[in-house]
Amino acid sequence: MDRDVAGDLGEGELRLTVAGRSAVLRPGTEATIGRSSMSVAPVDDPRVSRTHLRIIWDPEGWTAESVGRAGTWVGGRAIARLRLTGVVEVRLAAPDGPLVRFEATGDTALTSATTVWADEPARAGAPEPVGHPGGQPRKPRALTRADLRHALDILVPLRSWLKDPDLRRWYRLLVAVYGLTPLVFLVVFRHTTNLQTLGWAYCLYIAPLWALVFWYLIRPGRIQRQHVVVAAVIVAAELVLIPAMTLPWERALAPNLTNHDLAPWIFGVGFAEELTKDLPVLVLAFLLLRTKGTKFDPRMWMFLATLSGLIFGAYEASKVYVPLALVTIARGQAVGILEFTERVFVDGFQHALWAGIAGFFVGLGTNYRRQRIPLWIFGVSLPALLHGLNDWSLSGVFGADDLPWILIQAFSLFLFLGYSASAPLIEGGVRHATIFRGESIYQDPSFLNRPPHEQH
Repeated sequence: MDRDVAGDLGEGELRLTVAGRSAVLRPGTEATIGRSSMSVAPVDDPRVSRTHLRIIWDPEGWTAESVGRAGTWVGGRAIARLRLTGVVEVRLAAPDGPLVRFEATGDTALTSATTVWADEPARAGAPEPVGHPGGQPRKPRALTRADLRHALDILVPLRSWLKDPDLRRWYRLLVAVYGLTPLVFLVVFRHTTNLQTLGWAYCLYIAPLWALVFWYLIRPGRIQRQHVVVAAVIVAAELVLIPAMTLPWERALAPNLTNHDLAPWIFGVGFAEELTKDLPVLVLAFLLLRTKGTKFDPRMWMFLATLSGLIFGAYEASKVYVPLALVTIARGQAVGILEFTERVFVDGFQHALWAGIAGFFVGLGTNYRRQRIPLWIFGVSLPALLHGLNDWSLSGVFGADDLPWILIQAFSLFLFLGYSASAPLIEGGVRHATIFRGESIYQDPSFLNRPPHEQH
């Protein structure tokens, strides 16, 4: 569409100069000027719109159309459209805004007959002033293939889209991936008989969406390379620990489904699964502190722990519950659809809630060593207790009443949302409280600035 300026203009060509940079447009092309990187001449001024001025070619020459919010100015007056003949200078966004200089072949001066001023819109039914010297209407001409191609480029600007960096932003690409992945699943797994494969596919399809939700709720800060590495280690550790630790533990201590005693559910299921999710987070937090002196914000450990929970939930659901739900559906029982949906969409979410609560306390204990062990024990025990109560409520102790199960889930969600929302406040309390900080002559300046009655 444009090329570097060299030599004189050819027939019908237009030279434009902005901030010392020039480009030449050939007849038949179209360009824009503004802050967008797709502009033929990007303008670095916040007053200028992303697409501020549109340069259009027609058989009679070049026209500039003002499409920016702040307007385009010639001689201190705002214009709507302007025929570019000879040498024309315009200002973007304000009478003293960035200068754009146009040089077109021909020597016709700028006149009111070739300009549509913004404060004098054309009257309905009046001849279009641009391109009609003297206000005389021109005869309509037949559309050509070039006209149709030009119209198609305007309505379906595929080439511009392919070059537009906004279309390559991660959230737009994520929408594309998530919109197409189920279609890919349908083709790839059409003939599979392995129900666990389907479980993995759909659980891992949902897990990243929950991860984005948790990131938004927790606001752990910017994700850096070291956080990505830690997350990868956590995921790998989970896939090893579940068969190596969780399953043997549960085979030895977990009660059967008709056992209504609470203790086996807490120690045989709750602690077995929560420790599996929390152990990689705790070990990595401690190793980073001791070997590199690195402390993550407790909210970052909370977020990383939710990833551990999502992987645990995906493993559990894909290996056991999703295949069972699919078999139920195959038998013609509609409840299988509900079970499949709950396991795929919510199983990882539930595990992530409990793991995230523990992860927050792992971060607190790591960063504040005076009560490190009690903080860690409390952080692991609280979700383990909730997890045990959750599974115990499904053992039939309440008969067919599922309300206790729903209430336990709701309370777990309430705790997670509370910790994610008030994490900075809680950490501030830990930082200032003597029981966690100890007696020290060094204190946080923000603490010293508080009223005396709040310093105890």
